[in-house]
Amino acid sequence: PELAKDEHFLTNADRVYARDELIPLLNEAFSAKNRDEWWEALGGHGFPCGPVRNVKESFECEQARYRKMALEFEHPVAGHVIVPGHPAKYSRTSLADGSSAPLLPPPMLGEHTQESLMNLVGMKSEDVDYLEDQGIVSCWRGNSIKEVAHAA
Repeated sequence: PELAKDEHFLTNADRVYARDELIPLLNEAFSAKNRDEWWEALGGHGFPCGPVRNVKESFECEQARYRKMALEFEHPVAGHVIVPGHPAKYSRTSLADGSSAPLLPPPMLGEHTQESLMNLVGMKSEDVDYLEDQGIVSCWRGNSIKEVAHAA
């Protein structure tokens, strides 16, 4: 309350000019309460605010659960993983958020390279193998990417 009346900080221009003085004062004031106490105090007076959450808290909060923002599945290499869901939810589009779309793990590096080059570009398998041998592309081979020695 005292800072709001201090003539050094009355306008935004004043606050910008006195920034080096103001920031330590604000840091001291904000350290008096924790995040949730400030959220309650400010939000209770109509200030638009919300908590800054860590990753774990973000996935566990009620809003994230309601919006299906934490997607869980078994990854072929990493095992059980949790990833963020797509934030946009469309009424006529299915996404991997528990709707009718299948939930697939993120692809491994190079997992779809051969398939894409053959089906979309029209390459033959031996052409893709040549590119891979030259270190131009990487193809996932079930449990690893084919190691290619590169001349330095």
